[in-house]
Amino acid sequence: MYPDSNAGVGHCPTKELFMTVRRPIRAMAARLLALLLVFVTVTPPGFAVINPFDQPIDQTKKHHAVLTLRVTAVDPKEKQITARVTAVTTGAFAPTDVRIQVGDAADQALFSLGVGQILVAFVGKKRKGHEEELLCYAGAGNWYLGRMSELSKPDQWQWNEIGDPNSMGGIFNGSATRLAELMADIAAGRDFFPAKPAMQFRLARELGAFTKASRGVALVDLDGDGRLDAIATSESGVRAWLQRDDLAFADATAALGLAGITAASSVAMADVDGSGRTALLLDGVLWQRSATAFMPSARLPPIAGLLSATFADVDSDGWPDVLAGTATGPRVLRNPAKADAPFTDATSRLGLDRPDYGGGQPGMITAVQDWDGHGGCALFLGARRPLLLLRGKDGGFHPVTTPELECAPADDGGRTGGAVIGPLWQTAALSVLVPRHGGFSLLVPEQKRVLDYIGACNETSEYSSRQLWTLAEDLDADGNSDIYTASGAADVSDVCHLNRGYGSFMRPMKQDDQIFPAAGHGGGSWGVAAGDVNGDGAVDLLLGGTDGHVRLLINESLKLRTNLDESAVLYLTKVAKARLLAVDLVGARGAIGASLRVTDQQGRLVARRECGGNGVAGSWSSGPSCLAIREAGAYTLTVRWSDGAISAKTVTIDSDQVLMRRITMERPPTAR
Repeated sequence: MYPDSNAGVGHCPTKELFMTVRRPIRAMAARLLALLLVFVTVTPPGFAVINPFDQPIDQTKKHHAVLTLRVTAVDPKEKQITARVTAVTTGAFAPTDVRIQVGDAADQALFSLGVGQILVAFVGKKRKGHEEELLCYAGAGNWYLGRMSELSKPDQWQWNEIGDPNSMGGIFNGSATRLAELMADIAAGRDFFPAKPAMQFRLARELGAFTKASRGVALVDLDGDGRLDAIATSESGVRAWLQRDDLAFADATAALGLAGITAASSVAMADVDGSGRTALLLDGVLWQRSATAFMPSARLPPIAGLLSATFADVDSDGWPDVLAGTATGPRVLRNPAKADAPFTDATSRLGLDRPDYGGGQPGMITAVQDWDGHGGCALFLGARRPLLLLRGKDGGFHPVTTPELECAPADDGGRTGGAVIGPLWQTAALSVLVPRHGGFSLLVPEQKRVLDYIGACNETSEYSSRQLWTLAEDLDADGNSDIYTASGAADVSDVCHLNRGYGSFMRPMKQDDQIFPAAGHGGGSWGVAAGDVNGDGAVDLLLGGTDGHVRLLINESLKLRTNLDESAVLYLTKVAKARLLAVDLVGARGAIGASLRVTDQQGRLVARRECGGNGVAGSWSSGPSCLAIREAGAYTLTVRWSDGAISAKTVTIDSDQVLMRRITMERPPTAR
């Protein structure tokens, strides 16, 4: 099901939906049959390849007026739809209500629309001889072509046909409500909806190679010099490299005390007790930093059947706990917040040992600390039958009803379901991107439900083979969180989706197959870590390949914004004015699981990041959080630390400023 359809999805209020018009049972049966035929026969929006030459802003320029409407009545017998004009975002339009006569070729609208449904209409073509024509978007990938009955009666419309989903979906195929938001932003001049990628990565270094496939990798500061170093795991050992000048990396595995590790598959790093000494988590074993090297610690009890382990503040006390996916379900080892004290198993206390809450179900697991905007922790377990679990007032986790999904292993046992939770569908709320063998799902909270919007995001619904896990980062430094998915399989390419905003994504490699180097990305990765390695404000990538090679990819997207001429694409010109904030969180407590938000003077949320390490499949990302702010003005940067403490700072953005500024955010001294 897709957003804005009349099948209980999107922004169609349930109460209003079922209070439309009383109809005889026979008419209702016909309606249900027609609705079924619509969903069976209409080409799904998955074919909606983005058309860079025909976008919503182009349609705005082709029409005299752009309206947002809300359906107020549907009369299948008279084949009429009535809608109230709620906004005129472009041009002028006097009527407050319109009546739409639906022709036979467009009569699916009578069964797929309901009271409360949002419509976006482009009215009155500017082309001579076509002034009466109009184009309406009704959500769920459905475009309707029609006309005004006559120019003297602009409130009398006709819908004559359904637009070809293969071509019209390339304009937009998501939520009508999100398209209405875009139309309002176009009118206000703050729109950003690129149809072409402006991103470039180059292979900067091959740090080393294992004799077996790489597993988890990490970008972390191992020696405390403020620069991101690299560490990689594999079935044939662990290796670590320290960053030197000019992006040179020196092997420091032995010097750091890690040479004796014969195999590992996951890595994470944190100051677990506020002592100032960082600790490595390698396959469920804690390695504490001494004066010169890392030493294994007995603070963690053994984790049987480990798939991957990471740090997450599961109990919201500000201290990183150990969250593990195992062959027998999730495990949580609670941090005692005392130096040298043992971690304790909190799995049962949190309710995660129950079969219907994840107990006994193998799968990778991820966490986010602020799912609901009020500090509510959420977990996603990528088991065969995945589970989204929210922490309740009783302190335990409880499953949330979601669309039925399956994350079954491949025939050779290859895993999938390593999800990421981030601001993907919209900035104001978090959603869950779930990779599956053959495709993805995008779980979005909507009106106290969780719905799968993957078919309404343009190019996210295209087939993707053997995808293991996903991270969310702003890869093209434009302010939106993008998606990078590791295949986990030899000779199966990783997949990147760029977030265009308004619920739409593009696959940049379809337009330019040189954006990522073939080495690493094209051959398939298991480990992926993100961080600003060279300090320019753009996020770089460390890939642990299935071929055993560990490669550093430097982000050169910012170079595409320099020396632009008048022919530059509109949105590239806009993003060239953006300024970058690299935000460092000071202090051990509350940093892992913190949420960063940037709001403008009107209170609009313009940027959001979750600080969770992207650790679902054994990799770990760290360093400053990089935020791109596209518009000049005064903003408030707010940090909600994982235990609920709040820090805020005013930030002014001006296109005359330096491109990137580093900002330090400290935990409030009065916080518990």
